Amino acid sequence: QRLQSFDFKSFMRLFQSHIDFYDLYSVRVLNLRISVLNYWRTKAGEIEWVYITVGEPFTVPNLIEVCDTLTEAGFKVGVTTNGTFFKPEVADHVNRIGISIDGRKEYHDAYRGEGVYDSAIKLFKAVRQKCETVIMSVAFKENLEELKLLEPIINDLDPTYWQVQRDINDANLNIPL
Repeated sequence: QRLQSFDFKSFMRLFQSHIDFYDLYSVRVLNLRISVLNYWRTKAGEIEWVYITVGEPFTVPNLIEVCDTLTEAGFKVGVTTNGTFFKPEVADHVNRIGISIDGRKEYHDAYRGEGVYDSAIKLFKAVRQKCETVIMSVAFKENLEELKLLEPIINDLDPTYWQVQRDINDANLNIPL
């Protein structure tokens, strides 16, 4: 079966125990990881996407260099963020940015921290013409109604995709959107 995408966060953990934190994103280490990805390509088929999801990727000092290196290696690159570290210039170096929004302003800020909703919206508006955009929402039992109320906001923002994913701690959650 064809492997179409790859989660860079999991990939980073493969070597984390052997590499100093500050070296995790060095080009030397990145080239090693690209070599491994290319090996997996031969075993699992074409890997089209690499997603950088480690914590808050915008805190990585050389994120643009990492994205460019992956692009030069033939991958499409996606970055996920909660929007708190505002770097719209990253959009010029990726194919897709995913931004977490779990509800309307009051709900989202109560869940993620004061001001995070405004920051996420500001980032979304700054990048939406530069690359694909994904609004990512996590569905919990407690916020199913909130997600229904979020739908008109999502429609107004007009992202490329709206991704609603079930809370990993509740595999039986039915999302009736």
